[in-house]
Amino acid sequence: MPRSPGSPWRGLAPSRPLALAIEAGLLLRVLAADLVQWRVDRAGDGHVCLLPDAEYYWKLAQTIRDGEVFQIVEWGDIPHFALRTPGYPLFLAACRAVLGDNPLGARLVQAALGAACVWLVYRLALATLGPDRRREARIAAAIAAVHPYFIVMSALLLSEALFVPLLLAYLWAMAALWDRDDARGAVAPALAAGAAAGAAVLVRPSCLLFFPMAVAAWGAHRLATRRAMRPAIVGAVLTAAAFAAVMAPWWIRNARVYGAFVPTALWMGASLYDGLNPRATGASDMRFLADPDVWPLDERDQDERLKARAIAFARENPGRAASLALAKLGRYWSPWPNADGVRSAWLTVAAGLVMTPLLALTALGLWTLRGDARAWALLAGPILYFGMIHAAFASSMRYRTPGEVPATALAAVGLLRAARPRTRTAA
Repeated sequence: MPRSPGSPWRGLAPSRPLALAIEAGLLLRVLAADLVQWRVDRAGDGHVCLLPDAEYYWKLAQTIRDGEVFQIVEWGDIPHFALRTPGYPLFLAACRAVLGDNPLGARLVQAALGAACVWLVYRLALATLGPDRRREARIAAAIAAVHPYFIVMSALLLSEALFVPLLLAYLWAMAALWDRDDARGAVAPALAAGAAAGAAVLVRPSCLLFFPMAVAAWGAHRLATRRAMRPAIVGAVLTAAAFAAVMAPWWIRNARVYGAFVPTALWMGASLYDGLNPRATGASDMRFLADPDVWPLDERDQDERLKARAIAFARENPGRAASLALAKLGRYWSPWPNADGVRSAWLTVAAGLVMTPLLALTALGLWTLRGDARAWALLAGPILYFGMIHAAFASSMRYRTPGEVPATALAAVGLLRAARPRTRTAA
């Protein structure tokens, strides 16, 4: 039977078990923020974070706060006006304007966002699985609260900290839309979904194709089950309109800068060539940006040249491209961190002991819900989508982490499924 379309929005106040999970999640993230800041301060090298990408975001945030041109000047004083999209720098700029230039302030705000994700995971699980699956929703929230990768994600000055709550908000809104049979009732969740999708793309452009794919899956499900299509059409139009409204300022700005439509950032060429080039291994290695025929180019020419080279490499070396895709999928699904500088024997063992059973439970949960199109699209969709994307681009388990957050609901279903035979035996 169809699940109640009104259920996702009812009972928003957290129950006591959920409140405890949120409180635990906040405490752990605050501790992680303090620890990361201590490590950064101890290094004394002037950096704001442990990973280099954070430096770009921090510089761009300063340009926004100080009213300067939104750009990064590197590689021979060449300006890059769309090296990154502005979503996460805007967030950091707001943190710096209110809390000052100490990165700890932004980390603590991210800790609060991470705790909010625990609540969002609970709401998403209920909206997707149904109001009678509160046990699974509580388990999913508990996993999100204590998952070590999610905790660290909140402490680092990387876009994932802002992207994940936006992704969860989109998925929750789509879950609210899924079984709606009245077009009027689809208006609010459709607008929320579109706005969340636009904000998420401004934070993490690689998610751009996921959102229309999820809407298409929703429409295809309604067609297959012979449900009324008017709510889906209205919902899709309103989602697209809200998405465009959020993206429009960035599109207009780029049109003024480049005289052309630039939907996200001019970084796809470098990212694609990072994953498809003669020296590629599956890991990220962008030393090619220092090549004499690459770095002097302006950002549009550089983007086009590297994109063309990557496509040509894949076309001329299909076997090598296929083997690289397998290597990247191995890195993506790795239970332990595989980036340079964070690998160690004890971390590999500890991560393997936590992540191997959790990934297995996620797979078991997805198998248990194999006939549920909503679970496939909204709970498994992000983690599968990013896996597909990073079979072409450079890959790491870091890119899997945002997709793992909604998939905690699948792990919860898998855990109860695995425990069921033992419960019956004990009885």
